Amino acid sequence: MSKTSLLSLGVSLLSLSLVACGGDGRRRPGGRSGSDAGDGTGSDAAPRPGYDAGPGFDGGPVDMCNPACGPIEICGSDGSGDGNDDNCNGTVDEGCICGNIGETRSCFRGPPDRRDVGSCADGIMTCTEFGTWGACIDGQFPEDETCDGADNDCNGVADDGLSDCSTAVICPGTQGATPLNFYDLRGETIYTGAARSWQWNVSCPPTVSPCPAPEAPTAKDTRIFFAQSGSYRVGLAVVTDTGETVGCEWVVEVEGAGLRVELLWDTQGTANGDTDVDLHLHRKSVGVGVATGETAFFTKDDCYFGNCKASSYADALRTAWAMEDTTDLNACREAPHGEGAQWVSKSACYNPRLDVDVVRCTSGETDPANGAFCAPENINVDNPTLGVPFRIMVNYYSNGRDPLGGGGGVDQTHPQVNIYCGGELRAAFGSDPLVTLRNGAEFGAANDNWMVADVVFFRNECGGLDCLINPIPSDPRQGCEAGSAACIVRGADFGPPWSF
Repeated sequence: MSKTSLLSLGVSLLSLSLVACGGDGRRRPGGRSGSDAGDGTGSDAAPRPGYDAGPGFDGGPVDMCNPACGPIEICGSDGSGDGNDDNCNGTVDEGCICGNIGETRSCFRGPPDRRDVGSCADGIMTCTEFGTWGACIDGQFPEDETCDGADNDCNGVADDGLSDCSTAVICPGTQGATPLNFYDLRGETIYTGAARSWQWNVSCPPTVSPCPAPEAPTAKDTRIFFAQSGSYRVGLAVVTDTGETVGCEWVVEVEGAGLRVELLWDTQGTANGDTDVDLHLHRKSVGVGVATGETAFFTKDDCYFGNCKASSYADALRTAWAMEDTTDLNACREAPHGEGAQWVSKSACYNPRLDVDVVRCTSGETDPANGAFCAPENINVDNPTLGVPFRIMVNYYSNGRDPLGGGGGVDQTHPQVNIYCGGELRAAFGSDPLVTLRNGAEFGAANDNWMVADVVFFRNECGGLDCLINPIPSDPRQGCEAGSAACIVRGADFGPPWSF
């Protein structure tokens, strides 16, 4: 049975309401609705030793849209903080609260006015079981200058304050890239002298699997394909003609625009069962304030494999969603399995779009143009309509068995869904608690469907694009399977009512 002959599904998960602060395209929190900063009194905290506190640390009002070191930590009217170390004591959002496990937030452990400057890059913090934020980790924060051509202390000037600094190394600051694209690595832009050897390396955030490698890691010039969003560290070690080893490391922020949802699962690829798990995104078609009566999945209101890929984009979907195209083809031209070429032939990246539908793939294949390349399924809406919710769903379409007989197949799989708003990871669902999907004797909607979350976008008070994410709770009264940590349903119906 082919995929296009299927019906639909629904899906749901735990319970959390996430307010995403930030969203100006770079990882700087825009203002939250309200602030408990008041007139700046109530704390005698001093700046972190060694930091220039910068403007604003004078006991005066705090500008939520242009943060700098101040006397108190800002938790805002909802109490969840702003991802900054507002009082510059080395800890981010201490004393602030968060929703549930699975909520994440970009954060910066340094003076707020040095965020996104020079070599500095955001880290990430996760909501703990105690309802407070964990440590801000995996970022690049201000440190003492070294003679490497980089702005290590993130004050806007490289190698300042150093005497007799002369180096052939020009280390780049934090750079940006687009998911599902190649990122060029050019040795001569980093080291200008003669060299005996070159060695490139990359390390990946925990949400990325497998971690990509440069195509030719010992070449002077090479490139790397970033299939997933995230904050990567790229490094180069050079052995000079005198035998000295020099080099540097920098952060590459791989970010999409608007809404980007990425799906991974542990049984993808020939080495793991070669199962087929599908990502769906349903728009709200019923009126404002209406929560029930929504259309089913696998219809024109649902972006999925049957109507949302470049190679099979449906006019009915395009008419129903009526969204503006993305004319910058860098957003989709390198989509795997030949889908990128299909977008190029359309002269635009449509919204919404499913970049690739991975039915089967070969574990270890590294060429994204090869039809056997294993990639995360991802759906993009580069320009989400403000105030119009979306629902994310995952369907265990096929367990990898031979449809003509012969046995095989994997009965269970464990999906992971990462939700990005304006390039920032706002939620990661599927691992805590672990979500298990089962495959029955059929294909598609008759198997387990996980209703993950509802998402809606808005403009915050600083003008940045922001989002709210509501995970869908596992409620048997709303048709979710009893005893499951996530909202699991079978069949094409929409599932529980809208939460927005």
